[in-house]
Amino acid sequence: MNHLMQKRMKIYISILAAILLGFGACKENERFEIGYSDDIPPATPQFVRYKPTYGGARIFYTQPNDKDLLSIDATYINKKGKEMWFSVSYYENYIDVYGFDTEEPYTIQLFAVDRAGNRSEKVPVVVEPLEPAVKQVASTVYCIAGFSSFYINWENGLMQSMNIFLDYSYQNAEGQLQESHIIYTSREAEERRFIRDPGLSVTAPVSVKVRVEDEFGNTSNTLDLGTITLLEDLKIPKDIWQIPGTNDSTIINRDGEVVNTGVPMGFFNGLEGRDYMAIDDIVSDGTFVNFTHAYGWGRTGNSRDGNMPWNYIIDLGDYYELSRIVTHQRYRHTGANEYSGREDYYRGENVGIYAMWRWDEETQQWDSITTHKITFPVDLPDRQYRILGRQGDMAYMYPESPKFTKPTRWFRYEAIAGFNDNYKSLNGNCLSEITLYGRKSEGY
Repeated sequence: MNHLMQKRMKIYISILAAILLGFGACKENERFEIGYSDDIPPATPQFVRYKPTYGGARIFYTQPNDKDLLSIDATYINKKGKEMWFSVSYYENYIDVYGFDTEEPYTIQLFAVDRAGNRSEKVPVVVEPLEPAVKQVASTVYCIAGFSSFYINWENGLMQSMNIFLDYSYQNAEGQLQESHIIYTSREAEERRFIRDPGLSVTAPVSVKVRVEDEFGNTSNTLDLGTITLLEDLKIPKDIWQIPGTNDSTIINRDGEVVNTGVPMGFFNGLEGRDYMAIDDIVSDGTFVNFTHAYGWGRTGNSRDGNMPWNYIIDLGDYYELSRIVTHQRYRHTGANEYSGREDYYRGENVGIYAMWRWDEETQQWDSITTHKITFPVDLPDRQYRILGRQGDMAYMYPESPKFTKPTRWFRYEAIAGFNDNYKSLNGNCLSEITLYGRKSEGY
């Protein structure tokens, strides 16, 4: 075969391949053709096995061989007589069914649906779920007393939408019973919510109760988490705080010696941002500029060194034992008014994950305190994000067992990641305010 014939053969093969590919694509597109109709139902899916889950089951099946197949659906009737319906695309080989309120056997109807809306015959599948999801989540809830506040923690392994109903009460300063009710909506595998109430006091014990409800209307019993007594701390004054210059990694220790820690102060003077604005006791409200801005150069101020992680280092001016931190995000640049909603809160260039460090005078090294991930609230009205953002985000130095740190004069806030891309973005350029709480160290 000469060169010309080989070249022609390659052209013919390419044309044939393109035709076959186009034919296949057309066949696939026909699955979603608008106005398509027929009256032939698809074959039934073949049940293979099931795996029990909390308040549900994962059903595995073999798909019917039907070119018109659109989805595999499952239904059951709950104890209130309501039909619950679940559906997955024809690509899947299993379907998750939720919402069972007991561990008793349930009969699920499994069937196929084609693109014309025809349904196959239903295949009854009997499953025995694990304990209801609301009971499983409720069994993990616990409450910890903290500094002028407390928190509740829970686990939600299936990451289903859950509502946590929190009721707490205490005697206010006038001796009257103060009752509060809060609802949290969560889909996280594990979540912790801090309760900050200006009426809370170390002298007034707090009674805490919790109930869990899922999106199917199932509810747990009300759990009495007991009565807790809060811990006391004070806001550390900022009037004598100082910060190093950009890329300065030195501090002055207790003996008056200059020590190079190897960790530089970040860059925060990008655009209208200024480094001192994070400790000036003024929170960004979006009507004027009051936040730091790393401009993507946060690590050292040199673009080649990148942005995150960057460090904000504070000389507290004296020795303190730290208990907790409250950080405020940038709300927006300027132009906010009474009708403004969420704006930049919990997204954009704000910091979502950070670590905290204290300078240890004994080891002459930075001592790790904890790493904190700011919880992203879900399913809130736009204006509610504004309320939460204005309140600030709080974290304890030692969240599992709230207590004070060892004495320190130098505190380091290390910004690790932003909120975007599921806390993986490195564009966390902005911070409005850092506020620390604790107590004055004795003997320093």
